[in-house]
Amino acid sequence: MSAYDKAKIQEYLRKADKARTKATRGKAYEELTCYLFGCIPGVTITGRNLLNTFATEEIDIACFNQQDPAGLFQLNPFFLVECKGWRHPVTSEQVAWFLMKIEHRGLDFGVLIAAKGITGVAEHLTAAHSLIAFALGKKIRMIIVTREEIEALNSGEELALLIIEKVTRLHATGGRCY
Repeated sequence: MSAYDKAKIQEYLRKADKARTKATRGKAYEELTCYLFGCIPGVTITGRNLLNTFATEEIDIACFNQQDPAGLFQLNPFFLVECKGWRHPVTSEQVAWFLMKIEHRGLDFGVLIAAKGITGVAEHLTAAHSLIAFALGKKIRMIIVTREEIEALNSGEELALLIIEKVTRLHATGGRCY
């Protein structure tokens, strides 16, 4: 089992909380996310802060999934992660932007680390939640992982299980990513 060092997670979160700029806060969340995903069996971080050819879209974290049975074996080999350590829910505009980045790369899955979640009400698929539901029609899946959920994790296997549960719920409910 790839157990997390809880003190290390708290240190990343403290660094984010004390950050004076959005960029510094975002960098702390990116470092935390790389640590968390790096502990999922079979997942490798292949790139950070990568720009597309036209320098119009930046990818926070690119991952390769070797589909280890103890990890994310149900998901495709490539996926993206976007980090938003914001002090408020992520807006529809930012959710749409990340969904577009996933689509532009011909991928079907992405994870949005949104410290305070996203706007709207999950049960009613309002605001940003509606965009995630609409993306399913294009066979693009995106799930949200919050700070509260991160703080409850004990291992990479638990994060893998959380992701699989959220993807399953997304399909079963037609769009609820919580």
